[in-house]
Amino acid sequence: MLIELEKARTRKNVVRIFREELDGPDNWTDGFVIDANEEMVLLQVVDEGVHLNGYQIVFLEDISDFVHPAPFNDFQKRVLELRDEEVEDPEVDLDDIAVLLMDISEEFGLITIHREEVEPDSCEIGRVLRADATTFELEEIGSDARWFDETFEYDLYDITRIEFGGSYEEALLLANEDMGEDAYEIVEDLDDEVE
Repeated sequence: MLIELEKARTRKNVVRIFREELDGPDNWTDGFVIDANEEMVLLQVVDEGVHLNGYQIVFLEDISDFVHPAPFNDFQKRVLELRDEEVEDPEVDLDDIAVLLMDISEEFGLITIHREEVEPDSCEIGRVLRADATTFELEEIGSDARWFDETFEYDLYDITRIEFGGSYEEALLLANEDMGEDAYEIVEDLDDEVE
């Protein structure tokens, strides 16, 4: 598979990646291969509206099928060209996942982490404050664009997918930056609650 991924990268074609065990048989990701090694592949995602929409890293062991070129490769490439959207390398290194998480957080502000084998219906979004050989510490941001008051530690090897630089992460950062003093979650004082 690594050879085919490298062909797709060199030819600048859209690929379609399936992860049937994690996503089901009817879901896939279309994107351009930016980089790949024996463990993971970095894609620049082409979304359903035919826009480049951030980056996704998936693990090769989770890929159940891989189509190169993707079914609508020529159409997608033409639309992106007409929209002046160009594939860009975010220049992150796939060799060390702990360093990768820190670099993405520093460069892009937010990272979305999926742990689908332990939490199939949710993901964590935030910035990685620390990462070592087995765990990482995440300062999370909620769907209301406020930072949580506490940080959370997770197992590095529970990660099944990483996303960053997409429109949702950008929207959260934009809203959070606009909040000023209200950028952190509002914690109600339990003593003030009416019984």
